[in-house]
Amino acid sequence: MAYQLNNVSVNYSGQMALQNVSCKIQEGKWISVIGQTGAGKSTFVKVLKGLISNFEGDYFVDQQPAKRDAKGQLKVLPEIGFVFQYPEHQLFETTVYKELAFALKQQGFSSQKITERISTILPQLGLSEDILPLAPFQLSGGQKRRVAIASILMMEPQLLILDEPTAGLDPVSKQALLQLLKKWQQQGNRTILFVSHQMEDVAEYSDEVIVFHEGRLVGQFNTLHLFLKQCQLLEEIGLSLPESVQLLKLVEELSGQKIGVSSCREQEIFEKVIPLWRSRRLQNV
Repeated sequence: MAYQLNNVSVNYSGQMALQNVSCKIQEGKWISVIGQTGAGKSTFVKVLKGLISNFEGDYFVDQQPAKRDAKGQLKVLPEIGFVFQYPEHQLFETTVYKELAFALKQQGFSSQKITERISTILPQLGLSEDILPLAPFQLSGGQKRRVAIASILMMEPQLLILDEPTAGLDPVSKQALLQLLKKWQQQGNRTILFVSHQMEDVAEYSDEVIVFHEGRLVGQFNTLHLFLKQCQLLEEIGLSLPESVQLLKLVEELSGQKIGVSSCREQEIFEKVIPLWRSRRLQNV
């Protein structure tokens, strides 16, 4: 499914949180949303989910106006999953199984169907069915985060919004979670909208990047183009380049050679940079 905003503005008590935002979220991509604090990122994703109904402009889902209730208020879009910061704080059931089954039970799914979906979702997030009888408080922090996300994936969202989903996680847990989510996204040709301040994560996982500044949409870019060709733009709005890209540009400057890369992923940049750097050191011996 495709989601499109046309000239959308959001006003909070006289202060513009979004100003004339127009963009399209295409199916099957990992799209990151970046910008300084207060740039409008959270407001933007809340509009897409239908959590903010009072806005100016138009919202289309697959070229059809987004559904509204009898009062004309935008309805919450059930096919969009939304993972807030620290989603484990929203865990409330007495066991992991009950937590995962809760939403589907409310919709009348059979126990068999719920069990089948749990068996599908847990491995995708690196979780074992051994945790199903446990209380959520018995789990580690990383496990709690994954269970909270699994409860949203149980609904099989077409679009998954992740609002700083790795906040508070250690580096190993963060990388493991993002790799699992990337695999989930690619396997089902699904769409992820990833709100983050971590440029390294944005560079590593994104197909596209949406940039906000002071409530305005600066642009929607291919990840490689943004970090290699729009450096000045990022600098002007106070955003840094990923460290791997900074290294790439430093080695290019010192060697006087242009280094061709097909992505901003750290591993590819290292594979291109390290041989050139070693060669340069040998020449200077």
